[in-house]
Amino acid sequence: MSTADIISNYANQQQKSTAQSDNLNSAAGSGDDKGQQSILTVDDVAKTVAIIASNYGEGFKFDANSFAVTINSYNSGINWEEVIYKLPYSSLQVKDESGAMFIIKVFLAATAGQNRPFPYSFMYEIWPDAPAQVSFLRNTLRSQAAAPYLLDKHMPTVTSDPLDLLYKVYQPEFTRILASPWNSLSLILVLSHLLDSKASDEARALLEAGIAQEPLLVTLALARLKIQHPRLQALLQHNVARFLKREFSHYGLFFELFRIYERKMMLAFFCNIHRKDPTFSRYILDVLVDLGMANELLLVPKRDDIMMLDFIVEMAVFASRRGMLVFETWFPGLLTELGSDMLHASLEILHSKLQLEAARQRGEDKGISAYSSVELTTMFKSLGVVSMSPNNTANLKALYTQFVELTAELERAENERSVEEGQIEKEAESLFLRLYRGELSVDQMADTLEELRDSLRVFMRKTYAHVIQYPLEEFSFFDNYPEKELTITGQLVGTLIQRHMLSPASEPAILEMLVKALQSPTSSKSFHFGMTALQACLYRIEQLPVFCTTLYQIPAFQQQQQQQQQQSNASAVKLVQSIINSAMPARSAQTSTEQARLRATPDLGSNRIGMFGAGGIAATQQVFQSIMPPPLPELGEASTAPVEETRDKIQFAMNNLARSNLSEKMVEVDKVLQPKHFEWFSQDIVVNRASQEPNYHALYLQFVEALERPLLLKCILRETLNSICRLLNAESTVNSSRDRSYLKNLGAWLGGMTLARDQPILRENVSFKDLLCEGYSSNRLIVAIPFVCKVLEQAGRSTVFHPPNPWLMSIMGVLAELYATANLKLNLTFEIEVLCKALNLDVKEITPTAILGRTPTRSSIDALATDLSKVAVGSGGVDKASLVNPEAVQMPVITGADITVDIMGVLTQHASFHAAESVFSQPTMKKIFYMLTERMIREIIPIHVARSIYVAVSCTRDTIQKDFCGEPNEEHVHRAAQVMARGLAGALAVSLCRDQLKSQLYQTMRVFLIRHSLAEQTANSVAVGLVADNLDLACAIAEKEAIERASQQIDAVLNEAYVARKRTRERTGQPFYDLGQYGRLMYPAEFPEVLKVRLNGLQAGHLRIYEDFTQIPHFFSQIGNVSEEESLGVAQNLEQFVQIMGELERIIAATGSDVALSQLPAQHEACLYARDILVRAARVAQADDAVLDMAQALVSSLYRAETRLGVDLYVLLLARVCEMSARVAREVTSWLAYADDARKYNVAATLALINEGLVSAEDEDEQLARQIDAGRAGAVEFASRLLRRAGRDAFGRTAQSLARATQGGQQAGYRQMLLSWTRVYEHPAAGDTELATLVQQLLQQVALKDTGVAAAFFRAGVEAAVAGFEGVLPGIEQGGFQVADALVRLVVCLARSGEGLQPARMFVSSVTLVAVHMHATRPESFGAYQRVIFRLLIGLLNEAHAAHRSGDSTLEGTETLLAETLLLLAPTHVPGLAFVWLQLAAHRYLLPQLVSSRAGWEQAAALLETQLRFIQPFVEQGLVGEGVKLLYRGTVCVVLVVLHDYPEFLAAHALRLSDAVPVGCVQLRNLLLSAYPRAMRLPEPLTPNLKIDLLPEISQMPEIPYDHTAPLPQGLREELDKFLETQKPEDFAATVLDRMHTEDAGYDVAAVNAFVLHTVVLMAQAKEGSAQEGAQRVVLDLLRGILDKADAEGRYLVANAVANQLRFPSAHTYLASRLVLALFAKSTEPVRECISRVLVERILVNRPFPWGLLVTLIELLRNPYYAFWTHDFTRASPQIADILAAVAKSVHPSEAPPATTQAQ
Repeated sequence: MSTADIISNYANQQQKSTAQSDNLNSAAGSGDDKGQQSILTVDDVAKTVAIIASNYGEGFKFDANSFAVTINSYNSGINWEEVIYKLPYSSLQVKDESGAMFIIKVFLAATAGQNRPFPYSFMYEIWPDAPAQVSFLRNTLRSQAAAPYLLDKHMPTVTSDPLDLLYKVYQPEFTRILASPWNSLSLILVLSHLLDSKASDEARALLEAGIAQEPLLVTLALARLKIQHPRLQALLQHNVARFLKREFSHYGLFFELFRIYERKMMLAFFCNIHRKDPTFSRYILDVLVDLGMANELLLVPKRDDIMMLDFIVEMAVFASRRGMLVFETWFPGLLTELGSDMLHASLEILHSKLQLEAARQRGEDKGISAYSSVELTTMFKSLGVVSMSPNNTANLKALYTQFVELTAELERAENERSVEEGQIEKEAESLFLRLYRGELSVDQMADTLEELRDSLRVFMRKTYAHVIQYPLEEFSFFDNYPEKELTITGQLVGTLIQRHMLSPASEPAILEMLVKALQSPTSSKSFHFGMTALQACLYRIEQLPVFCTTLYQIPAFQQQQQQQQQQSNASAVKLVQSIINSAMPARSAQTSTEQARLRATPDLGSNRIGMFGAGGIAATQQVFQSIMPPPLPELGEASTAPVEETRDKIQFAMNNLARSNLSEKMVEVDKVLQPKHFEWFSQDIVVNRASQEPNYHALYLQFVEALERPLLLKCILRETLNSICRLLNAESTVNSSRDRSYLKNLGAWLGGMTLARDQPILRENVSFKDLLCEGYSSNRLIVAIPFVCKVLEQAGRSTVFHPPNPWLMSIMGVLAELYATANLKLNLTFEIEVLCKALNLDVKEITPTAILGRTPTRSSIDALATDLSKVAVGSGGVDKASLVNPEAVQMPVITGADITVDIMGVLTQHASFHAAESVFSQPTMKKIFYMLTERMIREIIPIHVARSIYVAVSCTRDTIQKDFCGEPNEEHVHRAAQVMARGLAGALAVSLCRDQLKSQLYQTMRVFLIRHSLAEQTANSVAVGLVADNLDLACAIAEKEAIERASQQIDAVLNEAYVARKRTRERTGQPFYDLGQYGRLMYPAEFPEVLKVRLNGLQAGHLRIYEDFTQIPHFFSQIGNVSEEESLGVAQNLEQFVQIMGELERIIAATGSDVALSQLPAQHEACLYARDILVRAARVAQADDAVLDMAQALVSSLYRAETRLGVDLYVLLLARVCEMSARVAREVTSWLAYADDARKYNVAATLALINEGLVSAEDEDEQLARQIDAGRAGAVEFASRLLRRAGRDAFGRTAQSLARATQGGQQAGYRQMLLSWTRVYEHPAAGDTELATLVQQLLQQVALKDTGVAAAFFRAGVEAAVAGFEGVLPGIEQGGFQVADALVRLVVCLARSGEGLQPARMFVSSVTLVAVHMHATRPESFGAYQRVIFRLLIGLLNEAHAAHRSGDSTLEGTETLLAETLLLLAPTHVPGLAFVWLQLAAHRYLLPQLVSSRAGWEQAAALLETQLRFIQPFVEQGLVGEGVKLLYRGTVCVVLVVLHDYPEFLAAHALRLSDAVPVGCVQLRNLLLSAYPRAMRLPEPLTPNLKIDLLPEISQMPEIPYDHTAPLPQGLREELDKFLETQKPEDFAATVLDRMHTEDAGYDVAAVNAFVLHTVVLMAQAKEGSAQEGAQRVVLDLLRGILDKADAEGRYLVANAVANQLRFPSAHTYLASRLVLALFAKSTEPVRECISRVLVERILVNRPFPWGLLVTLIELLRNPYYAFWTHDFTRASPQIADILAAVAKSVHPSEAPPATTQAQ
């Protein structure tokens, strides 16, 4: 039945049901018209689609087109999007890809012609059935046909935006991942939700499959989504680490995209990975260098980066070792820039590195991330000259003392093996020998060199340098190198370039060597070397523009371009070609027709726009405002185009213009060219000629100059600027390489017209620096930089504008800044480098500006005027929104409380009452006057002080930057800025506030005096006198406040200018000039030269102008002795502070212990005294030392406080005092957090400090944990009390350290218990009863039912047994086993006391842990401890055997437990236990017990397999020493015993065990394969005419009690089954061996054996008759195909695997024998020889031989059908002939080669 029939029947049923319902409604009298209902609803269709898709398969298929057409025929208006979104709620259960594709095909067929995309987003919603959703996602993503319909256009992980930002080499892969269905944030988001559903395992598997398929997209999506799922976070960090270690492909593209999308997160990840595992540091630096971020991170440090300072310093250390910077100058410079903010972090770095070095010297750490003595000395020297607190000073001294103790060993380690150059050369040569021999791959060699380069040891770094130098020294001998070694050397050199492993000094030499190699003849070995190296560094080529350009110009390289289709190095050639084409777009050749069209008559209206792309300046926004064409000059008449005759004459002359006929053509044009034609002529020569014919620029300019028409030159310049303006602002120029080429040509034309002729380009026409800034801010540097570079190139031909012309160098500074910081594409950096080469400049030596990211103003004076216009004297402030410039001066916000001058002190000492001595004779009146005046001053002066500071600092900044741009001495700049800012600020403050102070002071005093009963007239006169006496004093206060604040703010504003001058002088030794500012200076035409700024500093006359600011009279001279009296005030305030503190402590002591600060009234004595303390602190706030003394006193009182009130009050006071001084706050918080002082063990004070924010809970947790780990007295008790009060959540590390400390005490107790048990156990009178009683007492003391307690107890016991063996326990002699025997007896007694096997389980687990730990930490001495480990385990085994013999079942299962333990202690994991392990595994109480029952076969087989796998690598690599020989003989003996006593077990597991046997161990393999069931009787192989197909055993399948297909690669079993059924695909035989082969590990022998065994199993399982014969033919053809296609090794392994099946009589042996014989008969000669080798070599060893092998070999030798002796290989040499003859005699004495063979 068809799809249409099924849907038709369903629709008819629905229609009948609807009709019946309508009839019933009519009979009931219902008159409502329900309307025509649809027969098929959306739900019906969705359920139908779900059912079909869920069952879709080979036996159940539907045609999607028919289905969709039929559904639409019954319901044409159905919403198919709604159908799709209903599927998750319609029991959809898709089982394979075809079901998913059916859904997509149905939708596409149903909406055909409607251009409606498939609604893929339904997959990313939350489905009610999570397993169904995962199944659908898995099958959909697996389908290649579905991929185009699943592209997430709403939330893709990566978009096409970064395409132009990526290097060419990344673009193919980036284009591919754009079209991947895994490019979806929605997909990763829904998988993250599914991880917490009931389908979590399936979702995790799907996510892992995504990582295997698209690791870049999945990892980047996890980073962008920022999902806080712990499992996904761990997965993200793991994947980033794998990308760092280059385990994923395209790691360079991943980090490029990571930087583009999540730059801050990437740096945070790098920092975290470095802190968790310092070995990643060098990988991280490699990535930073590759991304161009290393210089930015290291050379431009920011204060925001202090949190990751340890990471930055680590990167700097490794960069210094690579020659990228000098750490000895970098770290002091960083310390100077960041100042005291980095002191604590630096001390932490020193502390951690010294601890690491100490651990390295103790042998506990390899010291991979340790610092050298030079690096540590640099840090100590730099920190030693920095001012720091006493606490930090003490810490630094302690660290330095530790450093001195470690120095000798550190220097010895650094200089270890520091011998002659000859030994270093030998070491380097040995590396190359290992590389050429194949012991090291090229990548492994590069990894080794990376370790050498970044090593702490000088010897290793010198070895690395010698290896790098080796290719340079050997280059001249490359033509004599063998092909293989030369290819390897080329790959190594390319890899070194690719990985940035060459220092800045060596990389140019290596690149030059490659250029020389590629300049050699193409048939030479040198050329082959160069191309090999180039092929290995594809990802770096685009980062080396000069190298790339040089390559492109090599003739042999261009010849390779023409032959690249036939070359193996086509990818490198093609990449270079594409890079050059994108960087230098070539002008296509034009036909004569095109030339005529372009030189046709231009149209004044349209051609000016159309030539450079539609849109032009009128159709797009004016992005570039910095180019302004001049107006058309006055021509005297209106501009018109010439008549056709004149136009033809001019164009004919221009078309045929040449240097030889220049004068002639000039005369012709001069006759007919009139001024009214100038505009037309300008358009023609600019648009049609100069923009397209750069080779004729000089000729056209010479022609125009010869016309001697000045107005014509102006018109041409105007038209040139017009055309340039249109091109710059046209959108088409950004996207069209043709238009950008026109723009560059016009740039060269403009420069040739002006700069090359020593004519300036006026700033009002083109401001090049502004143009570059506009291009940067609008992301149009692709048009701006090439244009500017082409214009400036012409300056090289000028005598005026060549370097070091200031105008030119200022523009070059902007280009240098773009080059260094803008992350330009290769073609743009190429343009800048070409320009520098033309100007004989080095871009790295040009001082970059710092103007990017802000819009520079046309004039600093205009900018200042704009700012001042927004600050009116009477206004309420400044419009902050207008201050866009981040470096603009901000007007300070000052309140009355912020005034730093001690107003009360000044008034007390300097106020005058001459006019009213009688009224103010009383102290009370004076005090009231002081209070009123202070309040008035605090209300009036702040706003005026703020405005005066703003104006003064703004003026000073702009003036200083202009006048001192040529001054290299920062002290001169600082002096001038200070005197100007102080002078202006003070004078402005007085002028602004004087009148208001005068008026307000008069009114205040007048009101005050009248209220104190003075007559109004008298009050008026007294008030006037008071104002006259004290107005200047009030002005002096305002002036002093303004001067001090202006002084600080101007230093902050100009700090970068000071630092730039100092840094340049210290790092380069050259003077600093602000060329950017110098280039912006403009002067009127008549400006005197003597007043112009020069680049050699200001003259004395100029400096006198600034010194004159010091002559401004200052009102605060009246309080000139304030500083002395302030000092006196500081001392007095401190004395008063001490007195108040004493009183406060007395009051607190008298208050109840439970009284809180919040319970006290505001007027309580304690509160009043607290306020007085804050007043005293505020008065000395400017003296940091005094405030620090107060803070120390408060801290001391805090830790002495015993009451709640004292703690609360002192903490509150301490917090307020810290707010008054940033320095004090740093010192106090640093001491509170890091000082090692027993006084800090005060729980109440600690919690109060944390609550107030003075101490971080994280810092306290970390410090306390360190003190506990260090065994600090009192730390454990304090931590216990703290955790009881605060809980464990806030102090996780402390809780862990406390647990460890407590556990350490428990361990000692457990050890003491065991010693007591040992003494009792050894006592002669101790019997079972006494021991049982002691065990019960032990169980009461130790809760052994608790797993954690039991684990700790038994581990302590095992460690005590080891210690007893060492002889370090009292009463135990060295080498004694008393403790070990007693411990085993204790385990037995515990088991018999009712604990069962649990004590034994915990005991063997502890033995395993201790053994592994000792093997890892003490590998050299571990051999001595084998005996005690053996004693413990064998003791338990003996006890179990004794209990078994006595009928005691208490220890039943001990053998299984010990087998599990031995598998954990396998020799592959713990090689030091190899001999003990074999002795235990083969013990007569263990192995026979396991194999005697089928339940133990699996463990017994695992033990034997483990032993064989341990021996395997030694034998295969030829490392067979005496120890390995002894182990091998022991293994053979064990197998022989098992073969004799338990043949059924060995016969069942022989094939599994043979997988682990080394290929060369033929006798051992024969032993395994010779096993057969004991009940079987083997027929005599030499029986004449033996027919094995008649034996009854041939129909029986041999037992295989394990999964024999487990070693096969994923999916291969299914493919093999399918191939044997369908013989598809046809190339299966040719490719199957490749699936079991890897470059690094070679062939997987176990997989090959499993593959052959499975083919035999499938043949045996086929039904007898034609089916079995067909299966045998398919297998035979398959194996023939494999053997024919395989290499020698693969052919041998396949033949060996077939021979493994020739065992005792069985179906497998019969079929394998037929296969061997058929393959020999029908295969090629190499295959026959291989089969013969495999069979014969198994007979050449000692017996026994597998029965099936003998039968097959005899048949091969005897049967004339196979003509064995006629083959050439049987007589290839006399030795082979003798061997075969011996074999023939061994299998049958009368058997011998034919006489002809012997004769030959």
